[in-house]
Amino acid sequence: MRRTVVPITLSLLLLLLLSGCATSTGTTSPPSWLDRPYDKSYSEAEYLVAVGSGSTREQAVDAARSALSQIFKSEVRSVTELTTYSTSTTDEAGQSTFTQAAEMLEMGRVSSTTDALIASEVANVYTDPLARVHARVVMNRAKSVELYRGEVQQLALQRSALRTRRLMTGDRLAQYVLLLEELGLGQIEQGFLDQIQVLTGKSQAQVVLPISQELRALASTITVDIELDAPESARALLRAAFEAALQGLGFATVHDHGAYHLQVVYSAEEVVMEKSPYHYVRYNLNSQLGGDSIVYFSHSSGGREAALGSGEAWARAQRTAASDGVSEFLARLLQDLATQ
Repeated sequence: MRRTVVPITLSLLLLLLLSGCATSTGTTSPPSWLDRPYDKSYSEAEYLVAVGSGSTREQAVDAARSALSQIFKSEVRSVTELTTYSTSTTDEAGQSTFTQAAEMLEMGRVSSTTDALIASEVANVYTDPLARVHARVVMNRAKSVELYRGEVQQLALQRSALRTRRLMTGDRLAQYVLLLEELGLGQIEQGFLDQIQVLTGKSQAQVVLPISQELRALASTITVDIELDAPESARALLRAAFEAALQGLGFATVHDHGAYHLQVVYSAEEVVMEKSPYHYVRYNLNSQLGGDSIVYFSHSSGGREAALGSGEAWARAQRTAASDGVSEFLARLLQDLATQ
Protein backbone atom coordinates (compact mmCIF):
# COMPACT_ATOMS: atom_id res chain seq x y z
CA MET A 1 0.00 0.00 0.00
CA ARG A 2 1.33 3.45 -0.89
CA ARG A 3 1.48 6.07 1.85
CA THR A 4 0.25 9.56 1.12
CA VAL A 5 2.79 12.27 2.02
CA VAL A 6 1.11 15.48 3.19
CA PRO A 7 3.29 18.55 2.36
CA ILE A 8 4.09 20.90 5.24
CA THR A 9 2.56 24.26 4.48
CA LEU A 10 4.39 27.60 4.74
CA SER A 11 2.16 28.70 7.63
CA LEU A 12 3.08 25.58 9.60
CA LEU A 13 6.79 26.26 9.04
CA LEU A 14 6.40 29.81 10.30
CA LEU A 15 4.56 28.55 13.35
CA LEU A 16 7.36 26.13 14.15
CA LEU A 17 9.99 28.83 13.75
CA LEU A 18 8.18 31.37 15.91
CA SER A 19 7.68 28.89 18.69
CA GLY A 20 11.45 28.69 19.18
CA CYS A 21 12.26 32.45 19.51
CA ALA A 22 11.91 34.97 22.35
CA THR A 23 9.08 36.85 20.64
CA SER A 24 5.53 36.03 21.72
CA THR A 25 2.14 37.39 20.72
CA GLY A 26 -1.19 38.16 22.34
CA THR A 27 -2.44 34.65 21.74
CA THR A 28 -0.36 33.50 24.72
CA SER A 29 -0.68 34.51 28.35
CA PRO A 30 1.37 37.56 29.42
CA PRO A 31 4.92 36.57 30.40
CA SER A 32 5.90 36.90 34.05
CA TRP A 33 8.75 39.32 33.26
CA LEU A 34 6.23 42.09 32.56
CA ASP A 35 5.64 42.38 36.32
CA ARG A 36 8.82 40.75 37.60
CA PRO A 37 11.76 41.69 35.28
CA TYR A 38 14.23 39.47 37.13
CA ASP A 39 13.92 35.69 36.99
CA LYS A 40 16.06 32.56 36.90
CA SER A 41 17.29 33.31 33.39
CA TYR A 42 18.30 36.87 34.24
CA SER A 43 18.98 37.14 37.95
CA GLU A 44 19.69 40.46 39.65
CA ALA A 45 23.08 39.15 40.73
CA GLU A 46 24.20 38.78 37.11
CA TYR A 47 22.14 41.37 35.23
CA LEU A 48 20.54 44.78 35.29
CA VAL A 49 17.07 44.44 33.72
CA ALA A 50 14.37 46.86 32.55
CA VAL A 51 11.11 46.60 30.61
CA GLY A 52 9.66 49.09 28.12
CA SER A 53 6.55 49.35 25.94
CA GLY A 54 5.62 50.97 22.66
CA SER A 55 3.54 50.79 19.51
CA THR A 56 6.34 48.97 17.67
CA ARG A 57 9.15 46.66 18.60
CA GLU A 58 11.67 49.47 18.04
CA GLN A 59 9.77 51.83 20.35
CA ALA A 60 9.46 49.16 23.03
CA VAL A 61 13.18 48.37 22.90
CA ASP A 62 14.08 52.08 23.01
CA ALA A 63 11.82 52.56 26.04
CA ALA A 64 13.38 49.57 27.79
CA ARG A 65 16.90 50.81 27.08
CA SER A 66 15.93 54.25 28.38
CA ALA A 67 14.54 52.73 31.56
CA LEU A 68 17.65 50.61 32.01
CA SER A 69 19.81 53.67 31.48
CA GLN A 70 17.91 55.63 34.13
CA ILE A 71 18.25 52.78 36.62
CA PHE A 72 21.97 52.53 36.01
CA LYS A 73 22.55 56.29 36.05
CA SER A 74 20.60 56.68 39.28
CA GLU A 75 22.65 54.04 41.06
CA VAL A 76 25.94 55.37 39.69
CA ARG A 77 25.00 58.96 40.53
CA SER A 78 24.49 57.96 44.16
CA VAL A 79 27.94 56.40 44.28
CA THR A 80 29.49 59.39 42.50
CA GLU A 81 27.94 61.89 44.89
CA LEU A 82 29.41 60.01 47.84
CA THR A 83 32.78 59.78 46.11
CA THR A 84 32.77 63.45 45.15
CA TYR A 85 31.79 64.49 48.68
CA SER A 86 34.57 62.46 50.24
CA THR A 87 37.27 63.48 47.75
CA SER A 88 36.41 67.09 46.91
CA THR A 89 39.09 69.70 47.47
CA THR A 90 37.81 72.81 49.22
CA ASP A 91 39.35 76.09 50.24
CA GLU A 92 39.05 77.81 53.61
CA ALA A 93 35.69 79.27 52.59
CA GLY A 94 34.36 75.80 51.78
CA GLN A 95 34.47 76.34 48.02
CA SER A 96 35.73 73.60 45.69
CA THR A 97 38.92 74.50 43.87
CA PHE A 98 40.54 73.34 40.62
CA THR A 99 37.14 72.63 39.03
CA GLN A 100 37.24 75.76 36.88
CA ALA A 101 40.82 75.05 35.86
CA ALA A 102 40.00 71.48 34.83
CA GLU A 103 37.08 72.74 32.76
CA MET A 104 39.32 75.23 31.00
CA LEU A 105 41.66 72.42 30.02
CA GLU A 106 38.56 70.59 28.76
CA MET A 107 39.57 67.53 30.71
CA GLY A 108 36.03 66.97 32.00
CA ARG A 109 34.60 66.70 35.45
CA VAL A 110 33.49 63.61 37.33
CA SER A 111 31.20 61.87 34.88
CA SER A 112 29.85 58.52 35.96
CA THR A 113 26.79 58.25 33.75
CA THR A 114 26.72 56.42 30.45
CA ASP A 115 24.72 57.32 27.35
CA ALA A 116 25.35 54.03 25.59
CA LEU A 117 24.80 51.01 27.80
CA ILE A 118 27.65 48.58 27.38
CA ALA A 119 26.81 44.92 26.77
CA SER A 120 23.03 45.46 26.82
CA GLU A 121 20.79 43.22 24.70
CA VAL A 122 17.14 42.50 24.01
CA ALA A 123 16.10 39.39 25.93
CA ASN A 124 12.35 39.16 25.20
CA VAL A 125 9.62 40.83 23.17
CA TYR A 126 5.87 40.34 23.76
CA THR A 127 2.85 41.73 21.90
CA ASP A 128 -0.32 41.87 23.97
CA PRO A 129 -3.93 41.40 22.67
CA LEU A 130 -4.19 45.17 22.07
CA ALA A 131 -1.12 45.04 19.79
CA ARG A 132 0.98 46.86 22.38
CA VAL A 133 4.62 45.71 22.21
CA HIS A 134 6.67 45.09 25.37
CA ALA A 135 10.43 44.43 25.49
CA ARG A 136 12.83 43.28 28.17
CA VAL A 137 16.42 44.54 27.88
CA VAL A 138 19.24 43.11 29.99
CA MET A 139 22.75 44.30 30.80
CA ASN A 140 25.30 41.66 31.70
CA ARG A 141 27.21 42.90 34.74
CA ALA A 142 30.34 40.81 34.16
CA LYS A 143 30.72 41.79 30.49
CA SER A 144 30.23 45.47 31.28
CA VAL A 145 32.74 45.35 34.12
CA GLU A 146 35.31 43.76 31.83
CA LEU A 147 34.91 46.55 29.28
CA TYR A 148 34.99 49.27 31.94
CA ARG A 149 38.17 47.83 33.43
CA GLY A 150 39.77 48.12 30.01
CA GLU A 151 38.92 51.83 29.98
CA VAL A 152 40.31 52.23 33.50
CA GLN A 153 43.56 50.57 32.48
CA GLN A 154 44.03 52.89 29.50
CA LEU A 155 43.36 55.98 31.61
CA ALA A 156 45.80 54.78 34.28
CA LEU A 157 48.50 54.42 31.61
CA GLN A 158 47.85 57.97 30.39
CA ARG A 159 48.08 59.29 33.94
CA SER A 160 51.35 57.43 34.43
CA ALA A 161 52.82 59.09 31.32
CA LEU A 162 51.81 62.53 32.62
CA ARG A 163 53.38 61.79 35.99
CA THR A 164 56.64 60.81 34.30
CA ARG A 165 56.66 64.09 32.36
CA ARG A 166 55.98 66.02 35.56
CA LEU A 167 58.89 64.40 37.39
CA MET A 168 61.21 65.47 34.58
CA THR A 169 60.52 69.20 34.94
CA GLY A 170 61.55 71.42 37.82
CA ASP A 171 59.20 74.27 36.99
CA ARG A 172 56.29 74.39 39.42
CA LEU A 173 53.90 76.04 36.97
CA ALA A 174 54.57 73.32 34.39
CA GLN A 175 54.14 70.69 37.11
CA TYR A 176 50.82 72.26 38.07
CA VAL A 177 49.42 72.09 34.54
CA LEU A 178 50.53 68.47 34.10
CA LEU A 179 49.03 67.54 37.46
CA LEU A 180 45.83 69.34 36.51
CA GLU A 181 45.64 67.22 33.35
CA GLU A 182 46.20 64.13 35.47
CA LEU A 183 43.33 65.20 37.72
CA GLY A 184 41.05 65.47 34.70
CA LEU A 185 41.94 61.94 33.59
CA GLY A 186 41.56 60.76 37.16
CA GLN A 187 38.04 62.15 37.33
CA ILE A 188 37.06 60.22 34.20
CA GLU A 189 38.74 57.10 35.57
CA GLN A 190 36.90 57.53 38.86
CA GLY A 191 33.67 57.67 36.89
CA PHE A 192 34.33 54.25 35.38
CA LEU A 193 35.31 52.90 38.81
CA ASP A 194 32.02 54.18 40.21
CA GLN A 195 30.20 52.29 37.45
CA ILE A 196 32.14 49.14 38.28
CA GLN A 197 31.19 49.57 41.94
CA VAL A 198 27.50 49.69 41.02
CA LEU A 199 27.79 46.60 38.83
CA THR A 200 29.82 44.51 41.27
CA GLY A 201 28.64 45.88 44.60
CA LYS A 202 32.29 46.11 45.70
CA SER A 203 34.14 49.29 46.70
CA GLN A 204 36.72 50.54 44.21
CA ALA A 205 39.92 52.55 44.53
CA GLN A 206 39.75 56.31 45.10
CA VAL A 207 41.76 57.98 42.34
CA VAL A 208 40.74 61.63 42.64
CA LEU A 209 41.54 62.22 46.32
CA PRO A 210 45.35 61.73 46.24
CA ILE A 211 45.70 63.76 43.04
CA SER A 212 43.61 66.59 44.49
CA GLN A 213 45.68 66.62 47.66
CA GLU A 214 48.91 66.71 45.68
CA LEU A 215 47.57 69.48 43.45
CA ARG A 216 46.52 71.56 46.45
CA ALA A 217 49.95 71.21 48.03
CA LEU A 218 51.73 72.18 44.80
CA ALA A 219 49.42 75.13 44.06
CA SER A 220 50.05 76.62 47.50
CA THR A 221 53.75 76.98 46.63
CA ILE A 222 53.03 79.02 43.49
CA THR A 223 53.06 82.71 44.39
CA VAL A 224 52.21 85.46 41.90
CA ASP A 225 52.65 89.22 42.29
CA ILE A 226 50.57 91.50 40.07
CA GLU A 227 51.83 94.73 38.50
CA LEU A 228 48.88 96.75 37.22
CA ASP A 229 49.01 99.71 34.84
CA ALA A 230 45.49 101.12 34.58
CA PRO A 231 43.47 104.29 35.29
CA GLU A 232 42.72 104.77 38.98
CA SER A 233 39.01 104.12 38.43
CA ALA A 234 39.74 100.63 37.06
CA ARG A 235 42.63 99.49 39.26
CA ALA A 236 40.71 98.02 42.20
CA LEU A 237 38.24 96.15 39.99
CA LEU A 238 40.92 94.64 37.74
CA ARG A 239 43.23 93.69 40.61
CA ALA A 240 40.40 91.96 42.46
CA ALA A 241 39.43 90.07 39.29
CA PHE A 242 42.96 88.81 38.58
CA GLU A 243 43.56 87.90 42.24
CA ALA A 244 40.31 85.93 42.39
CA ALA A 245 41.16 84.10 39.16
CA LEU A 246 44.63 83.10 40.34
CA GLN A 247 43.38 82.12 43.79
CA GLY A 248 40.75 79.99 42.08
CA LEU A 249 43.64 77.94 40.71
CA GLY A 250 44.94 77.53 44.25
CA PHE A 251 47.78 80.04 43.75
CA ALA A 252 48.76 82.63 46.36
CA THR A 253 48.80 86.28 45.28
CA VAL A 254 51.37 88.56 46.90
CA HIS A 255 52.21 92.25 46.59
CA ASP A 256 55.81 91.72 45.50
CA HIS A 257 58.61 89.17 45.04
CA GLY A 258 56.37 86.33 43.96
CA ALA A 259 57.79 83.25 42.24
CA TYR A 260 55.92 84.48 39.15
CA HIS A 261 55.13 87.98 37.96
CA LEU A 262 51.95 89.04 36.18
CA GLN A 263 52.04 92.36 34.34
CA VAL A 264 48.68 93.82 33.33
CA VAL A 265 48.07 96.90 31.19
CA TYR A 266 44.56 98.26 30.72
CA SER A 267 43.69 101.19 28.46
CA ALA A 268 40.44 102.63 27.14
CA GLU A 269 39.27 105.45 24.88
CA GLU A 270 35.96 106.95 23.91
CA VAL A 271 34.80 106.41 20.33
CA VAL A 272 32.56 109.07 18.81
CA MET A 273 29.96 108.02 16.27
CA GLU A 274 28.04 110.77 14.52
CA LYS A 275 24.28 110.88 15.00
CA SER A 276 24.32 107.95 17.45
CA PRO A 277 22.49 108.40 20.76
CA TYR A 278 24.99 106.07 22.41
CA HIS A 279 28.40 106.66 23.91
CA TYR A 280 31.09 104.11 22.99
CA VAL A 281 34.27 103.10 24.80
CA ARG A 282 36.91 100.82 23.30
CA TYR A 283 39.21 99.00 25.74
CA ASN A 284 42.35 96.85 25.54
CA LEU A 285 43.67 94.43 28.16
CA ASN A 286 47.24 93.12 27.81
CA SER A 287 48.56 90.51 30.25
CA GLN A 288 51.94 88.82 30.52
CA LEU A 289 53.00 86.11 32.98
CA GLY A 290 56.70 85.56 33.57
CA GLY A 291 59.27 84.36 36.05
CA ASP A 292 63.06 84.19 36.33
CA SER A 293 63.61 86.07 33.06
CA ILE A 294 61.17 83.75 31.24
CA VAL A 295 57.91 84.86 29.65
CA TYR A 296 55.43 82.01 29.99
CA PHE A 297 52.46 83.57 28.32
CA SER A 298 51.25 86.84 26.79
CA HIS A 299 47.67 87.66 25.91
CA SER A 300 45.75 90.61 24.50
CA SER A 301 42.01 91.14 24.39
CA GLY A 302 39.67 94.02 23.85
CA GLY A 303 36.26 95.17 22.80
CA ARG A 304 33.80 98.01 22.59
CA GLU A 305 31.00 98.83 25.00
CA ALA A 306 28.02 101.14 24.48
CA ALA A 307 25.66 102.99 26.82
CA LEU A 308 23.37 106.00 26.77
CA GLY A 309 25.61 107.79 29.23
CA SER A 310 29.36 108.35 28.93
CA GLY A 311 30.07 107.26 32.51
CA GLU A 312 28.15 104.02 32.10
CA ALA A 313 30.02 103.23 28.87
CA TRP A 314 33.36 103.62 30.67
CA ALA A 315 32.13 101.50 33.58
CA ARG A 316 30.87 98.75 31.25
CA ALA A 317 34.24 98.57 29.52
CA GLN A 318 35.97 98.07 32.87
CA ARG A 319 33.49 95.41 34.00
CA THR A 320 33.79 93.49 30.73
CA ALA A 321 37.58 93.55 30.91
CA ALA A 322 37.47 92.33 34.52
CA SER A 323 35.11 89.47 33.67
CA ASP A 324 35.46 88.30 30.07
CA GLY A 325 39.02 89.58 29.64
CA VAL A 326 40.35 87.91 32.79
CA SER A 327 38.50 84.63 32.11
CA GLU A 328 39.86 84.51 28.57
CA PHE A 329 43.40 85.17 29.81
CA LEU A 330 43.18 82.35 32.35
CA ALA A 331 41.74 79.82 29.89
CA ARG A 332 44.33 80.62 27.22
CA LEU A 333 47.13 80.49 29.80
CA LEU A 334 46.29 76.96 30.92
CA GLN A 335 45.70 75.70 27.39
CA ASP A 336 48.98 77.21 26.18
CA LEU A 337 51.00 75.75 29.05
CA ALA A 338 49.38 72.34 28.47
CA THR A 339 50.67 72.24 24.90
CA GLN A 340 54.25 73.22 25.72
